[in-house]
Amino acid sequence: MTTLSKTQGRFDTNSQTISLATRYDRFIAKLEFSYFALIAMVILIGSCYGGITTMQIFKNNAAIWEFVLAVSFTMASLVACLGQSPTKWVVNLFAASLFVNTILLLANIL
Repeated sequence: MTTLSKTQGRFDTNSQTISLATRYDRFIAKLEFSYFALIAMVILIGSCYGGITTMQIFKNNAAIWEFVLAVSFTMASLVACLGQSPTKWVVNLFAASLFVNTILLLANIL
C-alpha cells in the first residue's frame, strides 16, 4: 500500500522580499566604495542648498530660529564630511540636512 504524502513547500520570505534595513545597508556598502567622491558631493550640494535656504530665510525676514536651524543641520553635515565620519553618518546627516532645509525653504517661499 502506497501512502501519498503532500509535502508542504517552505515559503522563505527573506528570499522574496528584502527588508528596508537590508536595502539601506546594501546602499551604504555601495557608497563606501567611492567614499571621498561622496564627501565631495555632499560638501558641494549641502553647502549650496544650505546657502540657498538661508538666503531665502533672510529675504523673507523670518525668525532667527529658522536661520539657526538651517545652519545647524547644514554645518553638522559638513563637519561629518570634513571629519571623515563613517559613511552611514555622512549619508544620514546629509539626508537630515536636505529634509530640514527643504521644509524651511518651502515655508519661506510660500
